[in-house]
Amino acid sequence: MSAILSMLARESIQQIRIDQGGRAQLGNTYTYTNILPPPLPPSYQLGLNLENAPQIDEQLFIGREDELGHLHEWLSPSTERQNVVAISGLGGIGKTQLSLHFARQHHQRYSAVIWSNASSEVTLKAAYISLAQRIRRHNKQREARQSEVAEQLKEEQAVQLVRQWLSQAENKTWLLMFDNYDDPQLPGLHSTTGYDIRTFFPYSTQGSILITTRSSRITFAKSVRLNKFDDLNQSLAVLTRRSGRQAHEDVDAKELAERFDGLPLALATAGNYISQTAESFGEYLRMYKQSWEELAENSDGLMDYDNRTLYSTWNLSLKQVAAQDPEAAELFRLMGYLGNADLWYELFREGAGSAPDWFCDITKSKPRFNRAMATLHGYSLIEAMPGYYSLHACVHDWVLKYLIGKFDLALFGLAIHCVAQNVALDTMPEYWVVNRRLNNHALRIEHCCQKEVMDWNVVDMDDIFEIGYLNDSIGRLKEAEAMYMRALKRYEKAYGVEHTSMLDTVNNLANVYSTQGKIAEAEEMYIRALKGYEKVWGIEHTSTLDTVNNLGLLYQSQGKMAEAEEMLLRALKGKEKALGAEHTSTLDTVHNLALLYSDQGKMAEAEEMCMRALKGFEKAWGTEHIPTMDTVNTLAVLYSNQGKIAEAEEMYIRALKGKEKVWGVEHISTLNTVYNLAILYAGQSSIAKAEEMFMRALEGFKKIYDADHPQALAATSYLEELMNTKN
Repeated sequence: MSAILSMLARESIQQIRIDQGGRAQLGNTYTYTNILPPPLPPSYQLGLNLENAPQIDEQLFIGREDELGHLHEWLSPSTERQNVVAISGLGGIGKTQLSLHFARQHHQRYSAVIWSNASSEVTLKAAYISLAQRIRRHNKQREARQSEVAEQLKEEQAVQLVRQWLSQAENKTWLLMFDNYDDPQLPGLHSTTGYDIRTFFPYSTQGSILITTRSSRITFAKSVRLNKFDDLNQSLAVLTRRSGRQAHEDVDAKELAERFDGLPLALATAGNYISQTAESFGEYLRMYKQSWEELAENSDGLMDYDNRTLYSTWNLSLKQVAAQDPEAAELFRLMGYLGNADLWYELFREGAGSAPDWFCDITKSKPRFNRAMATLHGYSLIEAMPGYYSLHACVHDWVLKYLIGKFDLALFGLAIHCVAQNVALDTMPEYWVVNRRLNNHALRIEHCCQKEVMDWNVVDMDDIFEIGYLNDSIGRLKEAEAMYMRALKRYEKAYGVEHTSMLDTVNNLANVYSTQGKIAEAEEMYIRALKGYEKVWGIEHTSTLDTVNNLGLLYQSQGKMAEAEEMLLRALKGKEKALGAEHTSTLDTVHNLALLYSDQGKMAEAEEMCMRALKGFEKAWGTEHIPTMDTVNTLAVLYSNQGKIAEAEEMYIRALKGKEKVWGVEHISTLNTVYNLAILYAGQSSIAKAEEMFMRALEGFKKIYDADHPQALAATSYLEELMNTKN
């Protein structure tokens, strides 16, 4: 080891003789070697070296027990092989914090623990110069030779010296930490600014190496993939420790923790901000939602996150993506206008059409799309799950509010087009599966509509209609009404009042009004649509008959039983003639007649129609299709009216389970069955069950309907009466 660190000094001297004339003459030359005392055995005990590492208060570290367990096992200094582990994950997920916590907890297991900034080749070489000088100083001090300690090493000399030192046969129990290796240049992973970190590894395959990186493609290391906190209590613990305020019992703190979805940097930033201001958890959340940009720009960076902030931490990753695949970076911007939880190839492919060239290129094939997504995933900007991709909620906010900056109408229009082209009609098998999957994206579109002043004239009118249809099918009535109205204005202006696209919009808008309890508006629209269809298509066209059917239902809700029966029978005869007795559209009208006959007290006819519809739907769609579940619900109503309580309860529960599975617990159709079941329980004097169901239905109705909606008012009245009875 000493031979590496210093050379033994040698001197050459010549004896000078004086001749008789007093002249000097060179004599014989002799070479002497300085004889030094034997060097001490080399020492490799450098201890814990975290010079220039981020300053982290150990009291602020939360959780990560599983990951620490993996590091403890995989970085054992007792193994003969070289241990290489990479902690990867999104910027701000806590990779550096985990690595430094591990180092402090376990440094006594190693002869040396050395932290280096690996963010670039320049910073790592500088770290190696410092380390080389430390190694030389450590050994020179032991040998009492100081003369060469101050000698300035060149970069390559320093790298060579450190690699040799790490390769010594007696020096195998060190831990080398490379932090922030976020720009790798490796086989299959090209970067114009990156480098191959393996050129800094020891020559011998020994020791332990811990790397932190945003790249998930470090294939030569065991991977510890760091994810968000899944336990809400851990998020609340971060808020508590950072803010100095108790968060676990604070309702606003819980909402804030849920909004930040377990991202440590976001939680730490919020806690730090609150600790320095008079703001509450609730006020911080309000500012985050309403003034994201100002809040982000006026929040200080955190020392333990290397002074990074929410709005700056992901910039580096995206720049690296853009350098490798510019189309992938543009696709990432588009995701800001879509939902963050469920992104898949077909969602984008269906929107290609007349889209920009970059979008057509990236969606031309699934392998090309996957390559772009793999690049984004490689820098931890997105997550890849079986069948879909997702963005963290905070990254999603950053894309829309900071990265995109000024509202990009063209990009927003492209997002709408992608969603619209995937909407499934209710005549398609299991249409609700597709449309429920699109719900996340419909919510994002609505969010953007509320935040921005939109020029809808530049958005395709058919796309606007489809988004209205989507909202309609998943029970978001107010949003459906708004979209249908926008589409209606565009169609009227472009095509006139009798175009079929306009008439379809009028009919669907009438459906929404009817469900909302706006009876007058619904009737006006149905009659307008019916007259238009009869003129354009004729009285026996299926579109005409659908509106006849809808108008019959509206008359029934008004108590106009004769008019309702006339309309429904007209629709049934026309559909049986045009489509056949077993067509699902025909069966819809059969089911509606069953409801009418039930209201009229014609129980035999009602049950006959209901059983015909149920058998037909089960044959056509299966036992769990939406029309099947609706008919089961109607059959339960019939049994209840007939006093067949056990059969009614069985049918209601079957319908409820099916609707919850298909639509979820807050859909209108699900809530209607909950409401019916509550009435059944109330009639049985099952007060506790009835109260539970009425409360559930009422809470759901309040989210969907206006306060004066008939069904919301009826549920309120029933509940008040029930509570009076209970008391």
